[in-house]
Amino acid sequence: LVKSTKISSSILFKKEKQNVFVDFAHCKAAAEACLTVAALSGDLGNFRLCSSFNCSPGIPFFPAAYHEVNDKSDLSASTKTPPNSLTVGFESGDLLFLAFHGVKNHVTASDNLFDIMRQVCLHVQSIMLSIVDETVVFGGIDASINPGLTPPDSVGAGLENLLFPLTERQVGDMGTLAAVSAVTAAIKRLPSAGVQLTGYSGLMLPVMEDLVLAERAAQQPPRMTLRDLLTFSAVCGVGLDTVPIPGDVSADSLAGVYMETAALAFRLDKPLSCRLLPMKGKKAGDWTEVDSPYLVNTRVFTVV
Repeated sequence: LVKSTKISSSILFKKEKQNVFVDFAHCKAAAEACLTVAALSGDLGNFRLCSSFNCSPGIPFFPAAYHEVNDKSDLSASTKTPPNSLTVGFESGDLLFLAFHGVKNHVTASDNLFDIMRQVCLHVQSIMLSIVDETVVFGGIDASINPGLTPPDSVGAGLENLLFPLTERQVGDMGTLAAVSAVTAAIKRLPSAGVQLTGYSGLMLPVMEDLVLAERAAQQPPRMTLRDLLTFSAVCGVGLDTVPIPGDVSADSLAGVYMETAALAFRLDKPLSCRLLPMKGKKAGDWTEVDSPYLVNTRVFTVV
């Protein structure tokens, strides 16, 4: 990670039987790895590293993506080599904006999104199935709503299409959780239409990859905290993503964040991940100063 910008990696925590907790020492080791990467490669070093919890193989989004061969039954009988796997993810914030534009209630919003995603996913799935053969396994579609860095592609803008007309509220205000749930409900219905889902298949809320989310996080007081984002994770898809945190955060505090994310992932049996970005020399409330075509600046979050 330090020597090459071409590598992404994740620290994977898997659920063991019925245990819904992870060991603090393991979380602290992951936290120390995060802080070491930040010290050696700067503010954006952890853009290519996350800690992931309960995440299965085949997620098509880095840095949580990985491929795994579980046993000999997964090996090709003729070549005895691992099969190739093809999964698909979208940049689809504009679909959320379209689905929620002008709606009057959450049921209509969710139904609109389901109809749009059904059409898109089935079309893409048919293409994927037409190109796979005995050497390539189609692993499914991660139908997560994932933003881009333009206003129509903003997940935050899409959510506010539902929030503001009904309550004159912004992302992060009370009511956000219900709007987030309307998105996830639509995505989770897709298998009933014949869509093969994989990965997170929920709503992504990457703060520094979304213009509106970054703007709301930068307001004083901020519209959302780490605790709010974790709460949204209970009904959405990813966890804590591209969240800037103080550069002097302790490994113990960071490990606490990982433990809480793991508790949600294991207790609710869903994939979640943490991609936190320690900002050197920055305190909570300071503006970030990153220079990246993939990220937008916002204020640093508080980690208690």
